Amino acid sequence: MSDSVLYEKKETTGILTINKPKANQLSAEVFEGMSMTLDLAAQDKDLRALIITGSGDKIFCAGADLSGGFGNLSPIDFIKRAQDIFNKIEAFPRPVIAAMIGHAFGGGLELAMACHMRIIKKNARIGLTETNLGIMPGYGGTLRLPRLVGRAKAIEMMLLGKQIRSEKALEIGLVNEMCEEGEVMDKSMELAATLSTRPPLAVSAILRVLSMRESVSPEMALQLERQELVKLFETKDCMEGMTAFAMKTKPVFKGE
Repeated sequence: MSDSVLYEKKETTGILTINKPKANQLSAEVFEGMSMTLDLAAQDKDLRALIITGSGDKIFCAGADLSGGFGNLSPIDFIKRAQDIFNKIEAFPRPVIAAMIGHAFGGGLELAMACHMRIIKKNARIGLTETNLGIMPGYGGTLRLPRLVGRAKAIEMMLLGKQIRSEKALEIGLVNEMCEEGEVMDKSMELAATLSTRPPLAVSAILRVLSMRESVSPEMALQLERQELVKLFETKDCMEGMTAFAMKTKPVFKGE
């Protein structure tokens, strides 16, 4: 794995850091490192949550690094590679938190939107700014932004290439939480720790159904929901939760 993507684990939380000095931009090398890291993390049975962030304290991710071209890939293959990796993040079996330690533009915001939850630094600026360069979002932004903020606001942001501050992002539901300078990673770790106490099998089932929701009919989505719920009824975690509720004690979920 290259130095452009770092990974460490603290207790039950994994931390994937894009380590590209100045702007933490996305490149073929970064995509390869992210893909390998996600695959390894997904196989870790003890992992309960994953945090994705950038190095430094000013920029979460400034989007694609096109200064070196597309590596050995054609433009369309480079874009497809990014889409596949962001889909992998969205379909990751454990909660993924974007720790937005600073600004996020273009592909950087698309990366954050692929995560399940987003925590951002106060006064950070974010936006799908591709039209300012005469291009358009290409890593899933046209799909994910309308889901999060609604079609009208998404069209406005994309067509005008608008940047918004973190306060506005929180107001329109684009991020989950905003915090002061220097607190993003602490808040993200706190959220990850809370998520680690939730029933792993139920959490994975919810994420699985949500990741498929947009690609299937409403009827199929409800069928998937039924199937996952029935399977959960047969788990030890379900028995633990039901017993704890009846006894008025705190459940301890083990993912069994």
